[in-house]
Amino acid sequence: MNDRVVFSCFICGKQLKPDPRLGDRQRTCGDASCQKQRRCMNSRDWRIKHPEADDPVYRRIRRRDRRDYRRKYWATHPQARRHHAEYMRQWRDRRRLKNPSVRDPYRDTCVKLPDINSYLQVMDVREANRVITVKLLSPQELILATCP
Repeated sequence: MNDRVVFSCFICGKQLKPDPRLGDRQRTCGDASCQKQRRCMNSRDWRIKHPEADDPVYRRIRRRDRRDYRRKYWATHPQARRHHAEYMRQWRDRRRLKNPSVRDPYRDTCVKLPDINSYLQVMDVREANRVITVKLLSPQELILATCP
């Protein structure tokens, strides 16, 4: 490619010398705002070309296909599966050391529901999917639960 070739940015119009790795395909300069706008335009164009992607059935099929692909991959690549399992063990250990008792402050929390004169006792808080397991208690059950 000729070194004297100069393009203008598709977004801001600034003159730019294209990256040799991209050559004629480069359309925007390296500014973050131009890159962000280019990505938004690409996403919009993709959604226009693939309207079925908004269909919940399509999403469910894609999720199922990805799940099947992962299962086949892990079944046929035992070394990668072992490597990933070891990595996740180390990651969980590091996370536990950083934050040893994330759930404990919430476990004994009780919330009074004034309209029905009942209490919610938090049984479990899962960070990954933000699910909170609660138990509905009457005032008498709350007294029994809190008194040793």
